[in-house]
Amino acid sequence: MNSRVALVTGAGSGIGAGTAKALAAQGNRVALVDRTDRAQAVADEIRESGGTAIAVLADISDPDAVTQATEEVTATLGPVEVLVNNAGFARDNMVLDMPLADWDSVMATHLRGSFLMLKATAPAMREAGWGRVVNISSISALVDSDRANYVAAKAGLEGFTRATALDLAPFGITVNAIGPGVVVTEMTKVSAARAGRTLDEHIEVQRKSIPRGRVGTPHDIARAVLFFTAEDADYVTGQVIYVSGGPHG
Repeated sequence: MNSRVALVTGAGSGIGAGTAKALAAQGNRVALVDRTDRAQAVADEIRESGGTAIAVLADISDPDAVTQATEEVTATLGPVEVLVNNAGFARDNMVLDMPLADWDSVMATHLRGSFLMLKATAPAMREAGWGRVVNISSISALVDSDRANYVAAKAGLEGFTRATALDLAPFGITVNAIGPGVVVTEMTKVSAARAGRTLDEHIEVQRKSIPRGRVGTPHDIARAVLFFTAEDADYVTGQVIYVSGGPHG
């Protein structure tokens, strides 16, 4: 694989960190964007393993922060060629009890942030005639209870994927999405606490509902990202693949 400049949002932990490490292991120069300083430790780990990585602090829902972060990455590593829109979080609640602030904050990161990041990085891809965009959705995009904001955001992200794939295909840019199933991350701990379970209890309950018989890991998602971002994956665009341990419908 050629060395590319890859930017991963929400790269301070979980799926984002796992994806950044996987991309770096293939020789890519990776920018880890996060709104906390946790991405610095991940970038340090990548460099200690012989890879090239920088950490950039930014809130991707803020247009000025996105512009500044993209300029910093371009000045340090070069124009972004691979974008992984992973940043996100959950603010779960029954829809009638959901505060407007929780609706807005989830939408701002998942949808607005992905739009802003694509707007900031895709022009360089268009100029180069090559680019890869991967949006991290969720199996929850199909249906889930007590999280109308998260479901709507992820379903919207999948629609955004299909629409932008059509817009950008003539320029050699592919846009695809991955919908993780149950993957053990910091968000899993929050879900467990909300359900009144320990993390181990929650994982066991989830495991029993998965045909494959186990919960997912960030590595499982990163492998799918590597497929979509491959040099020769240029005939696959506008697609959503659910990495969830079994079929869902």
